[in-house]
Amino acid sequence: MAKPVFVLLHGAWHSPSCWQRVITELEKASYKAVAPALPSSRSTPPTPDWSKDVETIYQTVSELVKQEDIIMVIHSFSRITGGTALEGLDKDTCISKGLKGGVIRLIYITAFFVPEGFQHSPKGTRDNIIPEMITSLDEGIVTVKPKDVKGMFYQDLNDETVAELAKELRPQSLGAFWSTTTHAAWRYVPTTYILTMGDRPTTVAAAQYLIESAKASGPYKIDIVIKVDIGYSPFISRPEWTAHTLIEEVNRPL
Repeated sequence: MAKPVFVLLHGAWHSPSCWQRVITELEKASYKAVAPALPSSRSTPPTPDWSKDVETIYQTVSELVKQEDIIMVIHSFSRITGGTALEGLDKDTCISKGLKGGVIRLIYITAFFVPEGFQHSPKGTRDNIIPEMITSLDEGIVTVKPKDVKGMFYQDLNDETVAELAKELRPQSLGAFWSTTTHAAWRYVPTTYILTMGDRPTTVAAAQYLIESAKASGPYKIDIVIKVDIGYSPFISRPEWTAHTLIEEVNRPL
């Protein structure tokens, strides 16, 4: 059987380059990986909502599933856009449409499960946005100060490396936090959750709570939670481990 293709979704403030170390490792194992650029974290002027992200993810995946099975790897903020964008792209639905491929597994990395109808913040506010996320209602962006980058994203990297990574971060669209989900892909596609225990304790606690809340909310296909003592961004701090774990999940029974 042909190997599935990995589609890697970056989080807020980041770009596809954050996945490059993992892509290199996956390619060594003869896997193809695609990392689309999500407009909410790069556009000037900022996008007014997350619709361009959803469109980008949907178009990327819908083209691939014509021929290939897909493993979606979802980090951080892309839990929201990714979950919404995959409606109708699960394997069963794709087969019913006569397509050869489909999304066969989701792998969430520090990406909270959210249900349909979820909105991070009411429009026009910064409600539910943590203090480290510097919000400009006038400019329509959210940024992170360099001094807060390590605590938010790169807890297990040295200060010199963090300083270099901080230069690559970009403003995030505030409007993306005001959009509302319409689909929860983890209800329909077998799902792995990677819980990074080296992250901030509040983030770990919130993730654990939302995993249980998702399971209690109705149908779901969350079949394994992998706990690992590394930071928020294992694709940067531990790319070999991350790639190895992603490949292991390819062979997990559906």
